[in-house]
Amino acid sequence: LRSNRLEAAGFQHAFSTAIGPNRAIFDLAGPGSSPMGTDPATSEAALRRFAREFGENRPIATVTQVHAADVVVAPTTPGTEADAIIVEDARTIAAVRTADCVPILIGCPKTGFAAAVHAGWRGIVADVPGATIDALRRRGAEPRNLIAAIGPAIGLDTFEIGEEVAVAFEAARLAPFVRRGPGRPHADLFGGTVSRLLAAGMKREMIEGEPVCTASDDRFFSHRRTSGRTGRHLSGISGITRNRDSTDPVL
Repeated sequence: LRSNRLEAAGFQHAFSTAIGPNRAIFDLAGPGSSPMGTDPATSEAALRRFAREFGENRPIATVTQVHAADVVVAPTTPGTEADAIIVEDARTIAAVRTADCVPILIGCPKTGFAAAVHAGWRGIVADVPGATIDALRRRGAEPRNLIAAIGPAIGLDTFEIGEEVAVAFEAARLAPFVRRGPGRPHADLFGGTVSRLLAAGMKREMIEGEPVCTASDDRFFSHRRTSGRTGRHLSGISGITRNRDSTDPVL
């Protein structure tokens, strides 16, 4: 899946689905770490296929995601703990893994930098989207000109939460994204993500995506739907190289 705005600005990017060649399962978990037991060699082949969508011999920068608001700049190691990766070149792919959490891809046409963000409910409460935009701002970005694409994640109707999660949302000024009663509360991760991006200075028209629910759509992996025994999507983006004789970004 791709964003029209990011593509028009020259950012190579992609949100993977659970469906691979010949409709085989396309699990992009790290080799040897898939909760569904995908063979490491199969995982490595899937990762190479994903990278080839960006071009030959492209490195993928990933991290150990910890559901917080730490932002790092590539190059990274898989053991680096963070939930957002900034890439400053047009070759490296910054990528995050999800299976119900929110993947966000951000491009800065001014600097050419890009970021991949993993935002579960804890990350949204901790404001990892805002932390990422702040990190891009410190590198010369203007938040109002950033482009963001939000990928598929668990939806409001299926994301039933406990009272402690509802209270955490409300304490973080995200009460409009908690639906209460009858029964247990539910959380709107898509709406919360958009709210955080807007609060960080982005314009609504620069945010693409719609609330496609991973837990109710078989095209996607879902931790909630399968009680944790599922694969992982990869959402990746590369930066762009700026033409020194122009203010417009080019590949």
